[in-house]
Amino acid sequence: MFGIGKKKDFTATITNTGESFDVKGGINLLQAALNAGVKWPHDCRVGSCGSCRAIVKSGKIKELSDFAYVLDGEQLKAGMVLACQSRLQSDIEVEVDFDQGALS
Repeated sequence: MFGIGKKKDFTATITNTGESFDVKGGINLLQAALNAGVKWPHDCRVGSCGSCRAIVKSGKIKELSDFAYVLDGEQLKAGMVLACQSRLQSDIEVEVDFDQGALS
């Protein structure tokens, strides 16, 4: 009733490919990308490997866990996030390195 508790849907755009996809409310960025057929790099899906990382160019996300356990200070300053641990709070633009692997 009155939209209370309703999760909003947003759009994510991958800046380096121009590809856009819908992100249904409550779904993390990685899952939404995979649902849309995007071949987003990923491995663990729980925020420990870092292979789903992306740089947020514009927009807001909500961290589902602390990225600092996987990403270093320079990556965090650059706006890097883990897609599997990010829920959108607005439409966003992200840059994804499709050749990246897990962080060691």
